[in-house]
Amino acid sequence: MKKKTILLCCALLCMALLCACKSEEQIAQTAQPQSTVISPDVHITQEASERETLTVSGEGEVKLTPDLATVSIVIKTTQKQAEDAQQKNAELTDAVLASLKANGVQEADIQTEDIHLGEEYNYNKSPAELVGYSMRNTLSITVREIETVGKVITDAIAAGATSTYGLAFTVSDSSGAYQDALTAAVVEARGKANAMAAALCVELAPIPVSVNEVSASYQPYVYDETVREFPAADMAASNDAKGISVSTGELSVTAKVNVVYEVIASTSLSSGS
Repeated sequence: MKKKTILLCCALLCMALLCACKSEEQIAQTAQPQSTVISPDVHITQEASERETLTVSGEGEVKLTPDLATVSIVIKTTQKQAEDAQQKNAELTDAVLASLKANGVQEADIQTEDIHLGEEYNYNKSPAELVGYSMRNTLSITVREIETVGKVITDAIAAGATSTYGLAFTVSDSSGAYQDALTAAVVEARGKANAMAAALCVELAPIPVSVNEVSASYQPYVYDETVREFPAADMAASNDAKGISVSTGELSVTAKVNVVYEVIASTSLSSGS
């Protein structure tokens, strides 16, 4: 009996010790900070402090000599009957086309821009009186031998053209000039940045943070946008073999950029300043 009592006490003591250990382990686990599971799709980043920057602009310009001319040539006829106006216009248009080709204008560089048949009225009478019909055929042409453009226009007028408009000078390829203008714009921006950095006593990173094209421009040189009316007979008598004198002028290709540089250090003022 005494032996059983001793065994029972030992069993109870072991159970008490186990419970005590478990409670301490549970308390320790409860005291530990719990980890947070974040989805792999969620990215937490710390934003870097905003960099100090210097923004400058630059502009470059390149001059070009035109090598193409475009002009619109109008053939207009007026007759009492619409059929007669159309027939007369077709004859004169054929003559004008022949003169253009004789001066080296290619078929691919001649395009019909507009054809119009309309009524002609005498508005000095009341009511206005129908007096005939006018037929107008407009050709848009490109002259690639630019030195001949005056003679091309003169011969077209002598052949039957009644007016011209929109004479403009362009270049066949301005891409190379634009690249040069873009380079000049970046160089100018860099020069401004260096001058400003020196005045502010700061040092700039050699590689810009960003370079953006702001704008680019290329405009053909327009010689005369107004319609010029020519009596064909008078023009043929008054112009020599060289034709009408025209000036090609120059074209400007420009590029503008904005450049951002990072300020990486400050420089001390010189002792003499």
